[in-house]
Amino acid sequence: MVDGDAPSAAGEIALDRGTADDLDLAVGDEVTLLTLAGPQEATVVATTAAGESDSLDSGGTISIAADSAFEWLNSGQVEYEDILVIGAAEPDAVVDAIEPLVPEGYQVQSGDDFRDDLRQEAGGFGKVLKQALQGFALLALFVGGFVIYNTFNVIVAQRIRELAVLAAIGATPRQIKRSLRFEGLAIGLLGSVLGVVVGLGLSFALMAVLSAFGVSLPGSGLVISPTVVISGVIAGTVITYLSVTIPARRAARTEPIEALRDAAVEQTSVSTERKLVIGALAAVGVLGMVKGNAQGVAISALVAFVAVILAGPLIAVVGSRVFRGALQRLGLEGRLAADNVARNPQRTATTANALLIGVFLVTLVTVAGTSVKDFAVEQINELSSADFTITSDGGSVDPDLVGEIEAIDDVVTVEPFRREAVSLEGQPSALSTGDLDALDEVADLNVADGDAADLGPGKVLLGGFDSEALTAVGEEVAVGDTVTVTSSAGDSIDLEVVGVLEASIDTAQAGSFVDEETFDGFVGDVAPTMAFIDVRSGAQSDVEDEIEAVTDLRPDITLAAGNEVGKLFANIFDFLINAVNGLLLMSVAVAVIGIVNTLSLSIIERRRELGLLRAVGMVDRRVQRMVRLESVLISLLGTLTGVLFGLGSGWALVFAVNRSAETDLSYSLPLLQLVVVLVLGVVLGYLASLIPARRSTRLDVLDAINAT
Repeated sequence: MVDGDAPSAAGEIALDRGTADDLDLAVGDEVTLLTLAGPQEATVVATTAAGESDSLDSGGTISIAADSAFEWLNSGQVEYEDILVIGAAEPDAVVDAIEPLVPEGYQVQSGDDFRDDLRQEAGGFGKVLKQALQGFALLALFVGGFVIYNTFNVIVAQRIRELAVLAAIGATPRQIKRSLRFEGLAIGLLGSVLGVVVGLGLSFALMAVLSAFGVSLPGSGLVISPTVVISGVIAGTVITYLSVTIPARRAARTEPIEALRDAAVEQTSVSTERKLVIGALAAVGVLGMVKGNAQGVAISALVAFVAVILAGPLIAVVGSRVFRGALQRLGLEGRLAADNVARNPQRTATTANALLIGVFLVTLVTVAGTSVKDFAVEQINELSSADFTITSDGGSVDPDLVGEIEAIDDVVTVEPFRREAVSLEGQPSALSTGDLDALDEVADLNVADGDAADLGPGKVLLGGFDSEALTAVGEEVAVGDTVTVTSSAGDSIDLEVVGVLEASIDTAQAGSFVDEETFDGFVGDVAPTMAFIDVRSGAQSDVEDEIEAVTDLRPDITLAAGNEVGKLFANIFDFLINAVNGLLLMSVAVAVIGIVNTLSLSIIERRRELGLLRAVGMVDRRVQRMVRLESVLISLLGTLTGVLFGLGSGWALVFAVNRSAETDLSYSLPLLQLVVVLVLGVVLGYLASLIPARRSTRLDVLDAINAT
């Protein structure tokens, strides 16, 4: 309670602090509430809050005095959904005393047990979320390994003369290798510590931003786990140490006389042995993706992915030749950019592969996720024939409401029926009665077994179930069997099954059908509480707003579109796809940093060459343009390869699922998203080139020419 006293008299209410602030209401103000008993005048006597942050009660809470609550919300009947008890003894003793007093089916829990259940539910979700986030972090770390490897590769190449001098004066290959490894270990440790510090700083900054917008985490807020901190430092250090191992070994094996040459020999071709390995892996991977099941496709895709990574230098050489013609139209700088990409294909491949991994996963998730989403939504929508459903919670679908909705243009018919929540063979269900022929016109109540014409006193037409999927006792229910239906008041009736309706969303909502005589004798003469609505084909989206305008004036009425479940599933899939792709962008960001790093180091390595170009007349603007085009081409090769491999893997996965599960999953091609990925790859390549391009012309021409 923030302000005022709890409601105690009729007409008194308490509002949560957030709602009171939004509506500019304070203690003592008069408000009008739309209730099941109609509009009611009420007085705000208090404001409430769930903890310190209003975000914990973002939906808002209205607390009403008991007498008014029963009258406004439950037609004057005194009924409770939950009862909170303050005991004068130990909680377990209070529970033992209460349990014999409550009917079967109700649960009595101590506060500690209730909170433990909530913690377990939240903890289970939190554990899954934590593992998922750790998986994305490991992926970013793996991509970072490519960047670190490429960086050390360039650095070692630039220092090869220095290392050769050390070897010439007596340093052994083992000493050279160890010195580079220790250097990598030190850099990895320092970088990991800085990374953890920056990560913690960003976490605190994010918390501050959320708090500024009135959103805060419940409990103790941000939790810093020593295990997470130590694991982060160890992981970063180890990946850096492993990344420097190959360049260190290569430097140690280089002969001093070879390293002391003025110019290194650049290998611009791919060996025959490597081509054979690539071909063999690609053949095995593609064959497995086409012929295997869903699990086999995953393994085969991994094999094919290794082939693509190994083929990186070949892709760089071929890509340079393919795009050389187009780039040549941009001038000399375009041709030089294409040639530079192929000068050191291994370095180009390693740089592009870091981007390829992220783009491949984004494409695969988008294609596979969209294919599953489209299939699921199509299947769900086929389970619902009614365009709209209205349900009254505590009220009724009266003739006036039906007339208002039928008066809307493009509404064909509104068919109300009576429905009551019951228990069917111990399972929650519903029992309904109405004009079956009219309802069938709107909702297609197809009979899977039996005959609806046999429905009469003491008979039931099971809805929402098939003959193999009912009963708490695990027995099949077939025509001629008897089922027991129990009302919320505890009354029971045995009914003979005369038919089973096909399972659908419509029949799941309506439940099982009986004739009016049976319904009146068991439930009573109650008003209709539900209705199916049929509208003109193609007018659903236009009519929905008009129907909502009518039902919004009735707080007891809930309007649901026939494709509501399908839209819900589509939104869930879209959210998951976007969330996964958003997290995968971490690896793409790391890859972009790798492009910046590699280009910057290559600028230092090629400063003499760049100086000569400027000396013979190439202006700074064209030199910078050459570097930018080189960066864009590297990014385009990585992005294009990732998209193509992602499309192929997505198709293979859909094909394998259809073959193994005998489904009709269609291959969806989200062209807009794929175009966005390609454009994003080019844009990121351009942005990654800005710093290296500026650095390429910063050094004085004479100093650049004299550089060694």
